[in-house]
Amino acid sequence: MMTNALDVLKKYWKHESFRPSQEQIIDSVMKKKDTFALLPTAAGKSICFQIPALLQPGICLVVSPLIALIQDQIRNLANKQIKATAIIGGMPMHEIDAVFDNCQYGQYKFIYISPESLQQDWIISRLQKLQISTIAIDEAHCISQWGHDFRPAYKQLYQLKEHFANTPILALTGSANKRVIKDICEVLQLENPNIFTQSFSRENLVYGVYQVKDKISIIQKILQKNYAPTIIYVRNRKQTQAYAQELQNLGFQTCFYHGGLSSSEKKKVLKDWLEQKTPIIVATNAFGMGIDKEDVKNVIHVQFPENLENYYQEAGRAGRDGNKAFCSILVQEDEIQSSNSFFESTLFDKNFLKLIYKKLNNFLGIAYGEGYNTRYSFNFNTFCKRNKFNTIQTYNALQFLDRQGIIKFTQTYTQNPSLQIKASTSALFDIVQSDPIQEQVLLSLLNTYPAIFEQDQEISLERLAKPFELEPERLASFLQDWHDNDLVIFTPVNNDLSIVFNEPYDQDRTLYRTFASLEQYNKLKTQQFSAVVNYIKDQHTCKNNLLLNYFDQPTENNCGICSFCIKNK
Repeated sequence: MMTNALDVLKKYWKHESFRPSQEQIIDSVMKKKDTFALLPTAAGKSICFQIPALLQPGICLVVSPLIALIQDQIRNLANKQIKATAIIGGMPMHEIDAVFDNCQYGQYKFIYISPESLQQDWIISRLQKLQISTIAIDEAHCISQWGHDFRPAYKQLYQLKEHFANTPILALTGSANKRVIKDICEVLQLENPNIFTQSFSRENLVYGVYQVKDKISIIQKILQKNYAPTIIYVRNRKQTQAYAQELQNLGFQTCFYHGGLSSSEKKKVLKDWLEQKTPIIVATNAFGMGIDKEDVKNVIHVQFPENLENYYQEAGRAGRDGNKAFCSILVQEDEIQSSNSFFESTLFDKNFLKLIYKKLNNFLGIAYGEGYNTRYSFNFNTFCKRNKFNTIQTYNALQFLDRQGIIKFTQTYTQNPSLQIKASTSALFDIVQSDPIQEQVLLSLLNTYPAIFEQDQEISLERLAKPFELEPERLASFLQDWHDNDLVIFTPVNNDLSIVFNEPYDQDRTLYRTFASLEQYNKLKTQQFSAVVNYIKDQHTCKNNLLLNYFDQPTENNCGICSFCIKNK
């Protein structure tokens, strides 16, 4: 085993030296000290726990909030011939057992896990049987109620201190102010932590806010000046396709990316962009997490960013090679007023939250006191139209219920319908025995998808229907009938949300405890929106300084290259 951190860096990452603060953070972890590290985008956070793990016996436990981020890090480690594995939501028990067995006997160096999984006692019990060298908590701002991406399960991570008293904890984040840092250290009960905070200043980035009449013509001019890898951020899926098409019409090789693409489509789009077959990508904020392309020249926002934390991370995907790069926000004259109206329409009070919760249970046919640990899928737009709800406001309310642990909702975007059998085979055959076709379909399902009792299976209606010369729509109607009779869980392709209820339907008891958090949520969102408006409207301050001041790193020195500084010259 190598004993030198620099040797490990050279062997696996092919770098000759560490970036600022990395070596000191690694040294702190190696000395078994609790450590907090605030490293901005592109500063190399993951190396700070990956190198100590490779230098020590045992396995590193990594808590991470996003499946995509976990998969990306495991893939990158595998490319370096480093063994890593993960426990993620929805894994059946036998697969989780296999993961723990591999960690115990298979020389794995990393086990990634979601914060929700750590709330299960039996998983903690299995982890305690492993030799845990370090606990790394990624995206640690999720711990703080004042962080921009608060997640309730993170709040329970203080229990790690009780279960692994002698294991050092490293908390990492890319965006936090002093209040959030203090919150993180207190919640995790870090013992006299070494705190490392790196400057948010990126001297090679040119921050610009530009009032324009025609956004496409300005984007065209930007790309003609710097036709290099570019990310254009827009607000929704429809705009990704619209902007991509307009730029293609102007002769630019352009692709689009959003959460609704299938897994294979996402991989192809990403591959083509990374290889610069289509160097311009138009995307929603679903794009970027875990993407490390060094030579991005432009990051262009054509709408207001949601908050400055997100903006800093998204803009920070430019110029990772150290060369000059441009981070531009394009604004039309009337957008500040319209954005203010839009923002106000996205907030909701406790009465709206109660209404959403009640209508959601009614929509899914859940009786009072029932619903615990059940999963449903439904079409979000149908739900909103039927109840005449504002879609953005409703989505935010569901997301709030998710973060309070009342529900767990995911956007499914399945390209094929899915099916899981709830009833016994005998109960199913009782229903279908009067219809030979349905009976044959059931037998075909059981033979084709043997795990269909244990978990959701994506099914092909065309494949199942073909032997019986059925129309796929006819087959879907059989499955819908079975679903309506509570025999199966059938998710047609037009359903885009999947919800698991973590608590039985009890409006008063369930929601009352969330009202204080809701008040804080609205206060935080209002502060964040005001900061974005100030960043865009302020014509008397260096844009770089506005960002540094927001992250509690004020400076009197202007950057000299942002849109304000250039205009001043």
